Amino acid sequence: MNTDTVLQLKFTEDNEAGSNGLASEIARRIRRSVTYMAEHLDQPLQVSALAAHANVSPSHYFALFKQQIGRPPIDFFIRLRMNHARDLLDTTSCSVKEIAASLGYHDQFYFSRVFKSVHQMAPTEYRRRNGKPNVAEPDNGRSIKPLLSFDGGMGLPENRAIPQSRLNPG
Repeated sequence: MNTDTVLQLKFTEDNEAGSNGLASEIARRIRRSVTYMAEHLDQPLQVSALAAHANVSPSHYFALFKQQIGRPPIDFFIRLRMNHARDLLDTTSCSVKEIAASLGYHDQFYFSRVFKSVHQMAPTEYRRRNGKPNVAEPDNGRSIKPLLSFDGGMGLPENRAIPQSRLNPG
């Protein structure tokens, strides 16, 4: 994901140039957090870890983040994930299950509910409306492609990454 696009939310260089040093430092800290989020979409988000990295308390971090971005950190992170999922639906032939796993969701049905809460339609419906029907998924949302290998019977994919061959259809 191009973090420059993400960071255009409230951080323009023009706005920062006119800010005092403290406001500029806060914006830099939040920008680093957003960059971290965009680079770790497949991992759970720990607001306490982001706050520690920004060298502020979790409650202060939450307030600063919401002030700078306009949304709480968790809500923003979910939207980043779902926007990336939308991009994958548009540009790959990966199944919804594979996309969910690549974003750290072990339950494709939960992933679909979150996607629908953000984009007002299920991922399969989004793909159908946007002309990417070449994926073998029946209307019930279950993939007929082989499952990923699982470790220890715990239901956790060994490798959540999408194979390169699936990312570059052609």
